[in-house]
Amino acid sequence: METMIPLNGRIAIVDDKIDQALPLMRVFAKNNIPYVYYKGNDIDYLPEQPENDIRILILDLNLLSGRDNKPKDIRSSLFSVIRHIISSNNYPYILVLWSRQEKEYKEMLEELFANDLKDRTPITILEWIKSDFFPNFSDEEMNKDQEYKIIDELKKIIAGLPAYSYLMLWENCIHNSADATIQDIFHDFHSQDNWQNNANCILDMFAKSYLGQHYNDISSEIKAKASLMFLNDVYRDTLESYVSVCDFPNANNLPYSANENDKKDIAAKINGCLLLSDKYESSRQPGCILPIELTKENETYFHKLFNDSFTKNDLSNKNAKQVKKDIYRTLQPCEIVVTPACDYAQKKMEYDRLVQGVIIDADFYSFVNSKSDAFYVSPSFEYGGHKRIVVLNYRYFITNNKKNEVKPLFRFRSSILAEIQSKLARHISRQGVMNL
Repeated sequence: METMIPLNGRIAIVDDKIDQALPLMRVFAKNNIPYVYYKGNDIDYLPEQPENDIRILILDLNLLSGRDNKPKDIRSSLFSVIRHIISSNNYPYILVLWSRQEKEYKEMLEELFANDLKDRTPITILEWIKSDFFPNFSDEEMNKDQEYKIIDELKKIIAGLPAYSYLMLWENCIHNSADATIQDIFHDFHSQDNWQNNANCILDMFAKSYLGQHYNDISSEIKAKASLMFLNDVYRDTLESYVSVCDFPNANNLPYSANENDKKDIAAKINGCLLLSDKYESSRQPGCILPIELTKENETYFHKLFNDSFTKNDLSNKNAKQVKKDIYRTLQPCEIVVTPACDYAQKKMEYDRLVQGVIIDADFYSFVNSKSDAFYVSPSFEYGGHKRIVVLNYRYFITNNKKNEVKPLFRFRSSILAEIQSKLARHISRQGVMNL
């Protein structure tokens, strides 16, 4: 269960008196649990930009060094500290009240999260009374019971939130997998005398392998990126292995309540993250979805592509004209770059390889000819506030020597791009009916 406690410095301790934070710091240090400490009553100790990756915030409620402070002053100090440490994109995180006055100020803190700090609300708030763990806060060495108690309580907090514990376990697997990848590759070359020379040689060979013949024509920065891209392949396999063999001490079915429509909405939102990315190097990068302007010159062409992509039966009834009009109102002609990644990385392609199609509202999925091998229909995803799907027609597979940059709508991630390319390869190589 120790592996569920964040391993990469994602525990933050905030206290105005370092002597009252030291017992926690000692416990975490002895148990190899990284942390950051902030002196809560000194703005010079707080980050200029709030963090995005705090998972456990241990917070002293009274940061003004006194028991007779006015509630509005306490509220003001908490507001300032939390705004400095936790960003609006920091989630999920647990808040642990590390205090002697948690009952007096907790209600005020909950009101603060309900209003002014709504975008920084923790997933749960727990109470730790300082004296329950360290009665005297002395400089003497703590006993084992005190040490075990703080670790056990931390484990209980995480175990009580199964979904959160799974995410913490996954983040720790990432941390350990990155370390294991570096160890596996460099462990035979650790001599201090020639480590740098050996490491330079290894990373340079990685870059050459990734970039191929184009290696000599590019900048040092791109070579550096290429060497790390090479490392990614080893890392991915290592991460999969770590996740598959790790223990889930509190694994259980995760109960939830949601009707089918709610689940579809959730799936569309999540698919927007799983399938789409707004990060790309250029419009020629594989996976980029490029918009095509619908003009008078190409309207007939895309009208045919549109008709070829939908089932004739569903669009032949008396409401077909209206359905077509409704679909056309949501339609965005597009094309996806399916050039092999190695050709792109090594800049070997003379022509971009593209498959054309359309983006439409997901409500019209039933009209798409999704059973045909000639089409690829994406899962529903949220884009621009609407549930959308991409319909690609493999019969409209073209090459183009575009040199001008076109701003992509988004980029399909590598997993879904691989599926599109695989289905395209099957479509190209199929022989059709070979029997009488």
